[in-house]
Amino acid sequence: MSDQAERLVELYDRLVERLYEVRMDLEKTSQQLDLDKEIERLVEAEQEVERLTREETELLTQWLKRDLKDLRGYLAETGLGVREWLAQETQLISEQFMHWLRQVADPSILDARTLQEDLDSRDDSTLYHAGELAIAGTFVCAGCEKEVQVAYTHRLEPCHRCDGRVFVRKTDFSEASDQT
Repeated sequence: MSDQAERLVELYDRLVERLYEVRMDLEKTSQQLDLDKEIERLVEAEQEVERLTREETELLTQWLKRDLKDLRGYLAETGLGVREWLAQETQLISEQFMHWLRQVADPSILDARTLQEDLDSRDDSTLYHAGELAIAGTFVCAGCEKEVQVAYTHRLEPCHRCDGRVFVRKTDFSEASDQT
């Protein structure tokens, strides 16, 4: 890959991260994210810092808008997730990047889906949910079985791999029963 192509890849990923950060900041103030305008604003800011050509700026803007529009449409139409949209082994992509994509794509679709999942699992008192406080331990995501270590009493966050919101505490007993 050429130096220019590598630079654009790094910028693309950094822009997705920045979009995520803007979305999180706006969420605190209950403001809506105008994705197209924010992409344009962020790319223009990068143009000044990275000394991008006008063509590079336009390409990055088009690529981000295209990909996020496609992802949003896919999520809305299918009810599936980023993993299925990528249609490849997602272990090749960092879990953090997938988390950013999900959050930037369309939080309203994700919010409705996670609310329903939370409601469906509330009858089982042995389950832990994102947003709840939990004492230190190891928790296993019910969606993808990723283990999450919590070193102290902490508010559980959604799984960074699949955005799952339901967890099971892993105990020595649960390990012993798995071996039988």
